[in-house]
Amino acid sequence: MSLVATKFHEVDMFWWFTDNGLSPYRALGELMEEFENGWVETETNLSDGTWTVRFDYNSDTGMTPRESDGIGGDRAYEYQIHAEGPGEKSADYVFSPRWDEQRKPNGELMSRPWCGGEGLDIHIQGSYLSFEEYHYLLQKFIQILSNEAGLNISRRYFNRIRPDSKIATAERYVRLNREFAKKLVRSTGAFYKIMHLLAREKGTAWVYKGNNSDVVGKRHAFDLPTTSSKELINDHQYGKRAKCYHPKHVRSEESDDDPLSSPKFGVAFHSSIHGESVAWSNRDTLLRELDETVINVLQWAGIPTSPDSTVFVEDDHFEIRESKDSIGLFADPTPQLEAEQENLIMTVLQDISPSARSLMKTVAADGGEIHYQDIANKTDYSVSQIYRALEEVGDLFVNDNGLVRFYSEKIKQEITGTVERVENFVADGINTIARLANVETRSSADSAIQRWMDKYGVEFQEAACEADHGTLRFDIVLAIVTSFGAPDYQEVLKEGLDAWISAGRDPKAFANLRFEAREILGRSRNDGLVRREIHW
Repeated sequence: MSLVATKFHEVDMFWWFTDNGLSPYRALGELMEEFENGWVETETNLSDGTWTVRFDYNSDTGMTPRESDGIGGDRAYEYQIHAEGPGEKSADYVFSPRWDEQRKPNGELMSRPWCGGEGLDIHIQGSYLSFEEYHYLLQKFIQILSNEAGLNISRRYFNRIRPDSKIATAERYVRLNREFAKKLVRSTGAFYKIMHLLAREKGTAWVYKGNNSDVVGKRHAFDLPTTSSKELINDHQYGKRAKCYHPKHVRSEESDDDPLSSPKFGVAFHSSIHGESVAWSNRDTLLRELDETVINVLQWAGIPTSPDSTVFVEDDHFEIRESKDSIGLFADPTPQLEAEQENLIMTVLQDISPSARSLMKTVAADGGEIHYQDIANKTDYSVSQIYRALEEVGDLFVNDNGLVRFYSEKIKQEITGTVERVENFVADGINTIARLANVETRSSADSAIQRWMDKYGVEFQEAACEADHGTLRFDIVLAIVTSFGAPDYQEVLKEGLDAWISAGRDPKAFANLRFEAREILGRSRNDGLVRREIHW
C-alpha cells in the first residue's frame, strides 16, 4: 500500500564524541584564534542552495578550566556554529568540552548528562533537516571554516557519534488541505476521540490545547504519555505530542499559491513528555513511531494516506511522494477502548455500596478531581471506608498520592451524567445493547454478542424494508488478511456468528445480515452479505 512520506521539522539533540578526548575542542579553539574579531560569518553554496554560516563564542556560558587544561583565563568557553539555509532550514551547533566533575565559573558543580571521561558534547537544534544531514553539515561547515582560516581540522574528530548520545526532540509532519485537516480537529474528529478516551492524568491527560481564534484548527495539540502511546499502538514506547496547526500569522483563505495557508499535522517526541531522552542508537525506532502515529491518526480520521495532491499540500520542504520506509497500519483502537470503558462502567455499577456511590457523586460534583481526605469530610465516611470504596470501583478512578480522579474523560462524563440515576443505569445499558442487536434480552448468553460488538465497534442498523434483514456497521478498519495490520474481516464475521449461535440464536438470521466497514484493506468493496463471505 502506497503511503505518503513525512518530513522532518524540529530537532533538539546532544551528540557525544569521545574517541579523541578534548582534541576536537582544542582544534576549535585554534580555529577561533585565526579570526581577529572572535567571530566570522561566511556564505557557501551547497547542493540545496546558499547557506550563511556564523562561527563565534557562546559567551553566556562556560565552565571552570582545570589546571592541566592550560587555558589562559578563568573560563573555558563554548563555541557555536549558527547556519541558515534555503527556505527555513537551520542548524545550530554548540560545542562544549566535557570531563568528569565539571564546575561552573562560580565553582558550583555542574549537572549535565554526560557519558563520562573527556570528550566533546555538541548540542544541536534546527529545522527541516534529517539526522544524516545534520551530521554531513557539521563536518562540511567545519571544513569550510578551516579552509578560510588556512587550517586543517581532521574530519575523524566528528565521525563517530556515540550510540548513547541523546535525542530530546524530533518531529515529523505532513501538510494538509484545510478541509481534510478539519477531520482531525473538529469536535467529532480524531483528536477529540483519542483525547476523550486516553487522557487521564493531570499534566498529561488534560494537555489538550485548541485554538480556533482566526480559523478552525489554528492550533490543536494533545500529549500522549508513554502509557497512552502504548494503548494507541501496542508496540509503541515513546511519549509524543500530536498537533495540527497554522503559522503564527494565519491566512484568511486557503490558496494554491501559498502553502502556508494550509495547516501542518505533526507528531513530535519530547523528552519532557516521555520522561527522558532517547538514545541515538534507537533513532530508527523513534522515527518509525513518529511516522506510524502520523499515518495511522490520518487513517483513523478518514483521511487518505497515499501521496495525493488533493489531500496534501507541498511546501518548501515537504514533498508529496511515496514513503520508502516500512510503516505499520493499525486498526482504530478508539471504538474498542470506548466499548471497554463502557463495559467497565456497567460492570462496576451493577452492585456498588452506598460509600462507593457517595464517592462517585462527590468526585463528579468537584469537577472530576478531589483529595481523598476532602471526600471523607464531605461524605462523613472514614478515610478507610473511602479507600475500600476506591478498591470497589476499581479502574474507574485513579488514586495519585491521595488525589482521586476519573480514569478518563469519557468515564468522567458518563458517570457525571448518570450518577443521579445510577440505579437505572444497568437496566438502561442492557436494553440499549438489546436494541442494537435487534433481540430481546433473554439470558446471560447474549453477553457474548455484546462482547463481540464492543470488541469491533459494531452498531446494528435495523431493516429498512421487508427484503432487508439489517446491517452490521463496523467502526474500525478491517482487512482481507491480518498481515495488513487490521483484523481479518472474515474471521471477525465468523467470531460474530459463533457468538450469535452461543446465545441460542438462529444462524440463518445472522447470515442474512449485511455488513459495512469503515475500510477493508486489500478489498475493493467495504460492504457485503455475511452469507457470501463465511460458511454458516
